[in-house]
Amino acid sequence: MQDKAFFSWFHQNQQQALMSNERRLVVLSGGSDWAYELLKSIDEQFTETTQPSSKTWLIYGDGDHFKANVNKQRFRDKLGSESDVVVFQGEGFSIDAFAALSGTLVAGGIMILLVNDLSGVKSSRFFQRFYRLLNDYAEHVVIEQGDNIVQQSLKESFQKSTDESDSLAYLCATQEQVIAVDAIIKVLRGKRNRPLVLTADRGRGKSSALAIACAELLAKATNDNKLAIVATAADIGSLAIFYKQLAKSFPAGELQNNHFITQFGTLEFIAVDQLLKKKVTASLLLVDEAAAIPIYLLEQLLNKYSRTVFASTIHGYEGAGRGFTLKFQQILTKNFPQWQNLHINEPIRWRLNDPLERLTFDACLLDAALKDIASDDQAIELSSLSFEQVSTTELVNNEKLLRQVFAVLVTAHYQTKPSDVQMLLDNEHVQLVCLFANEQVVGVAMLMNEGRLNNTDIGVDEVHAISQSKRRLKNNFAPQSLLTQCGFEHAFQYYYLRIVRIAVHPQLQHQGLGQYFLAKIANLASRQGADFLAASFGATTPLLSFWLQSNFVLARIGFTKDKASGEQSALVLKALSNTSETALLDINTEFYRSFDYLLTDEYKFLPTELVALIIHYCPVILLEKLSERDKASISAFSLGHRQYSTCAFSLHLWLKQQLIVDKALENKGLLILIMRILQKHNVKAVCEHYGFSGKKAFEQRLQSIVQSLNVS
Repeated sequence: MQDKAFFSWFHQNQQQALMSNERRLVVLSGGSDWAYELLKSIDEQFTETTQPSSKTWLIYGDGDHFKANVNKQRFRDKLGSESDVVVFQGEGFSIDAFAALSGTLVAGGIMILLVNDLSGVKSSRFFQRFYRLLNDYAEHVVIEQGDNIVQQSLKESFQKSTDESDSLAYLCATQEQVIAVDAIIKVLRGKRNRPLVLTADRGRGKSSALAIACAELLAKATNDNKLAIVATAADIGSLAIFYKQLAKSFPAGELQNNHFITQFGTLEFIAVDQLLKKKVTASLLLVDEAAAIPIYLLEQLLNKYSRTVFASTIHGYEGAGRGFTLKFQQILTKNFPQWQNLHINEPIRWRLNDPLERLTFDACLLDAALKDIASDDQAIELSSLSFEQVSTTELVNNEKLLRQVFAVLVTAHYQTKPSDVQMLLDNEHVQLVCLFANEQVVGVAMLMNEGRLNNTDIGVDEVHAISQSKRRLKNNFAPQSLLTQCGFEHAFQYYYLRIVRIAVHPQLQHQGLGQYFLAKIANLASRQGADFLAASFGATTPLLSFWLQSNFVLARIGFTKDKASGEQSALVLKALSNTSETALLDINTEFYRSFDYLLTDEYKFLPTELVALIIHYCPVILLEKLSERDKASISAFSLGHRQYSTCAFSLHLWLKQQLIVDKALENKGLLILIMRILQKHNVKAVCEHYGFSGKKAFEQRLQSIVQSLNVS
């Protein structure tokens, strides 16, 4: 009887949502058998072996009765697809997946969250806040086992506004979409090297705009002006809506294995790696869901193809989207100053202020707005700032403060995720500290307790298992990395306070607030008995320089590039006790001992500016002194009396000595020497990188740089 009542109620709920052009959330709290019977009543074809045929269901997490059809690690592959029902089940609820998959639901779609024990879920501060926000919406419903489903109330629906899309150009759904289509067309018909970046939150018709523009261009292609349009994305599945719209907008075209063929043109999907490896002729390159592609690969596409559109879903700060908006657009501004930026605001797949979108944005702080700081153009007085620890209780009970904190926090990192809100509120090992100016948050740092204080009961056997990569401990990144990557056997005998995130309000940067903030954090860590301050981040020259200038030292540079940023990670430490000073000297010494050797292997393609910075901070005691023979060899090379290869080792020792002097980093000529002498790139590669006409010109330049430095 309950299942029949639920079917009737659910059908009415879905119809009301469709009439209102919105999506809704239903929470089922109870046993898995009970929830399964209710879900099965929605579609009788919903069984353990088959998926419903009448509607598109996405299932995240394995349950007792039906298996997931969304990969836990690859849920973002579903971006760009559409669904009618999304079910979340099982333990380990992922707010990242919830936020992402909610965007696949079309109007009338229902998100179903299965919870075995609602009281257990509410023990989390994050979910306390989540359910408090949920209760503010009449559209969302929580049904607990034993509730009378017949009595579950539904919000009154309102009639959708009349569809006016027939009156818009290209039969677009909104005027913003028309503007987007025109901008895409202009990339092909306008001047070269003026890339377009098209961004939108989910459901705004971004992918459809790409397809409509392609259809318009292909329809007007001629025998004398044939088109070869190329589309790419991190995953072909994310182009489902694109291809559906393309077929609708150009019914005369023929789709063959993701290859759309018309009389005088083609549109072909080619994976990113193939676009970079092969010589591909592209009249226009479309990069959909660009935020899911590593920044360094996007930069290579920019340099290889002259007419490019980068389109991406930017769901607040979520995932790599932050990196796309911050870092990639900085690259565009530097190298392609006439690039165009367009953002679509108005939703198409659901109404403005859709209740599920609003709940997701509120729960994950996806729209936490950064407040402007009133300024009279005078530098801020550091003494006027207050440094305070902020408890999770304060954050949960003060929504204004929580939003201020997160608005500043997300400016620091391009891979901030909704789960970072959850970590901030629920992880007992996290501390939050803030800088305030007149009650306004202007600096935020998330700190993680790691090591000895965090794991007082860690035993010798457990450390041994970690050292052999048989075990990993949560909330222990610094000691674990030092043990397994740096060979520091005593890593878990120390207490670390790791700076997970640190950010200063953008309007107050470059005024010394960052180093002032770090000094305050170091004092706090010392009072708490920490042995080390630690931080790990993508190693860029400006960022690493900031930490090294703040008296941190290098423990490690990672060997692999981050998938989103293309940067290798750095681990830096600052000793806060006498015993840790000795340990840090050992760690830092071991890093520099191997760095030389690895410059021709794992670090061969580190940016030369970064190599120069790293060596600049090498302890003088670790540098080998030049012999009289070395000095004579260097002088002979600079005068053209000796060949490079006969002096290479002496030049190697000499260059490292040059890099530690005070103003070495200002000398750009040293970068050429680093690439050839330390990283040992061949002459051809150096000539191509720095634009030398040939080997002779390069060697003359090499000699002149050495001579100028050797004389001085």
